[in-house]
Amino acid sequence: MKKTALYPLLTALFLMVQACDDNYVSSDPCVFCPNNTECMGDDCGCPTDKHDMGSWCLSKSDNLFVSASLDCYCLDVVGLYLINIQPITQTPGGAYVPTSSYWLSGRENASAGGISNFTYLSRPDGDSIVIYAVNLPGSSRCQIDDMYCQADLFGKFRGPDTIQVEVIWRRCMDNANQWVNFADTVPLTFIRRR
Repeated sequence: MKKTALYPLLTALFLMVQACDDNYVSSDPCVFCPNNTECMGDDCGCPTDKHDMGSWCLSKSDNLFVSASLDCYCLDVVGLYLINIQPITQTPGGAYVPTSSYWLSGRENASAGGISNFTYLSRPDGDSIVIYAVNLPGSSRCQIDDMYCQADLFGKFRGPDTIQVEVIWRRCMDNANQWVNFADTVPLTFIRRR
C-alpha cells in the first residue's frame, strides 16, 4: 500500500473518532430539539402556537386539558385533547354511537388516543367522560412496581375548565404475563389550557 493512500484513510478514521467523542460539541445549538420543541434562535423552545411545559411543548387547542400530579404513575404530566366532543347518541335500534375521541400527549412526543374506548356523556349535574383501558402515551400499560397495569378514567366536569378524574389502575400483569389481583384509585385533575 502506498503511503499517499494511507493518509486519507487515517484522516477519515480520525474524523470518525472525533465525531463519536462524548466531549464533541456541535457549533449548531439546535442540532436536535427534543420533546416537541423547536429551534428558537440559538436554543430549543416552544413557538407561540404551543404551550411551554418546561422542557417540552403541547400544541394549543380550545379543548386541551393538562394534568400535573406526583401521585399518578404514568399520567403525571399529560395533555388531554378532547376532539369533536359531543355526547353519545342513540340510534333507533337502541345502539349508542360514539362521536367524540381523545388524544393524550406526553413529554417524549409520545401520543395515544382513540374513539372506541372513549365516551362523552351529557348530564344535568355536569358532563362526564369515561375512557376504558386508556391508551397511554408510548404504551398500553403502565409499570407500577413489578406489574404492568391498564387505567380506566372516570371524569366529571367541574365548570367549563376543570375535569375531576378518578384513575383506576387494574388489569395488571406481572413479568411472566400472569394476572395480578391489584387495583388502585388515584384522583387527577385536568385544567383547560388555551
